[in-house]
Amino acid sequence: MSVFHGLVAYPVTPFDDSGAVNHAALRRQLASLAVSGVDAVAVLGSSGSFAYLDAAERASVIATSVAAVREANPELPVHAGVSAVSTGELMRHVEAAVAAGVDGLLLSTVSYVPLDDNEVATQCRLVAAASQTPICLYSNPGTTNFSFSLDLIAELAAEPTIVAVKESAPDAATFIERYQALSSRVPAGFSHGMSGDALIAEAGFAADAWHSGPASVLPAHHAALRAALAAGDSAETDRLRAELAPLMHEFTGLRKLSNLYALARAAGIDSGEPRRPLLPIPGSSQRDLARLIGTLSDPL
Repeated sequence: MSVFHGLVAYPVTPFDDSGAVNHAALRRQLASLAVSGVDAVAVLGSSGSFAYLDAAERASVIATSVAAVREANPELPVHAGVSAVSTGELMRHVEAAVAAGVDGLLLSTVSYVPLDDNEVATQCRLVAAASQTPICLYSNPGTTNFSFSLDLIAELAAEPTIVAVKESAPDAATFIERYQALSSRVPAGFSHGMSGDALIAEAGFAADAWHSGPASVLPAHHAALRAALAAGDSAETDRLRAELAPLMHEFTGLRKLSNLYALARAAGIDSGEPRRPLLPIPGSSQRDLARLIGTLSDPL
């Protein structure tokens, strides 16, 4: 299986009461996640608060994560986000991630001024030329104000190290349409992955990969749902989706990123609170998430 196929879990970066990265909690979280049945772990995505960490913190999170996963499950791929506003900073993050021994790089189009296709293509090719580490592009227009066209994805897929794209979509029909249109335009093995918590929970489509923050909190439930879809077991798929639906509805209605920290805490993960300026969600919502987690049955 390619490093960007299957269930890719995106854990939060835990913080202690002072707001510093809690490396002990990070090691515990990654060690548990490494043997949970996910197909890969990705740190420093949006879920990992990469935008709120400085360069030294990001490098240390990657080093801790790689070490924890390698010790618990040496075969599990570890990916790291390297995105940054400036190209110089981006390339320094790439260098640090490659030096730490990650299996894949996650690249989104972060910029204060929205980028155009030529700027994005130039930057992606610079990253692709920097190492032999596989790269997954991230199309996240809701955050970055840039949407990868199918033409641009197909063009960049010609680079040997650009082997995947993860993208959100407004609905399942849009994603499936793009998935089908792209499949004949990229090399064999290229992974077109689905991102977006509600989309994954409700789409009824496995895609080549699911890129998910909640999967880092509820890996067994997401793995079971994906397995049911892959097996064509519609009854089990419907049962699992119906069971997850109330929790995911509550979760997606809360503030992004803060909701994932709350979900992790509700599940007993020592995540701490999101880094300022983000604020934690109200205690009432935290309790609702814990109650809904309690209604889930143990997946087989």
